[in-house]
Amino acid sequence: MARSKILWVDLQPSLYCLNKRVAQHLSRRRQVKRWSFQHDLDESCNEETVYNLLHETLQNDDNKYHIIGHGLSGTLACKFAQKYPQKLRSVTLLSVDTHTSNHWSSHYLKIRSQLPCSRTQVLSHLSSLLFHESNARAAAAFPCLLAKCLDSEYIQGSVISQYTPDELIIPSIPVLIINGQHDFVVDENSRHRWVKKLKPGDCYQSISKGRHFFQFSHSQPTVQRINAFLDMVPDQVTTSDIYPAKFTSMPSSQS
Repeated sequence: MARSKILWVDLQPSLYCLNKRVAQHLSRRRQVKRWSFQHDLDESCNEETVYNLLHETLQNDDNKYHIIGHGLSGTLACKFAQKYPQKLRSVTLLSVDTHTSNHWSSHYLKIRSQLPCSRTQVLSHLSSLLFHESNARAAAAFPCLLAKCLDSEYIQGSVISQYTPDELIIPSIPVLIINGQHDFVVDENSRHRWVKKLKPGDCYQSISKGRHFFQFSHSQPTVQRINAFLDMVPDQVTTSDIYPAKFTSMPSSQS
């Protein structure tokens, strides 16, 4: 029997290079498709625009996907799964908090609005916190990636207009959350906020020493956790099928 396919939701294409290692490793066992979104800078865009376009894509596809998203992409993937659970098999969230305002871009906007620092200084400082990378060449490229994302891709709010946050609602399909142990954006209290919301069959995992973009620096343990979770998701899932006995909660092992 063919394995279910993965759909990687990507609202910030400039940063996809940071997801590529995990996507490539996952593709050894499952087909991985990328859904990339980039809006015209002259046109207004909101969450509903994203949901409608993604729904339109899946409406013309007979497959039910395991959907994956990192950061802001993960937040909107979770909201989409809550809105259209019948189109999906599961949702995997990387570096996502229950608080929808906890993204690297929101931290950047807050710093810029409060401190008299240049954009270059802020991005350089943020990069040192977001990435776990000792390679000087890679470290120098990270601020440029963040700057390109801020200039041309989907973020919430602006320096003068802050985003009004809300709380994520757990969708009815199985959910996996993987966060970095040393992520200053999605802080350590996120585990407690998630655990209160998770239903039987859902799982919370932590990557030891991982930062916000742990999928780039810790790709192997990230892939292992995702594959272990997806292996436990039945091919056909309905709300009435989800019982604790069908799933084994994976321990948050250290890697």
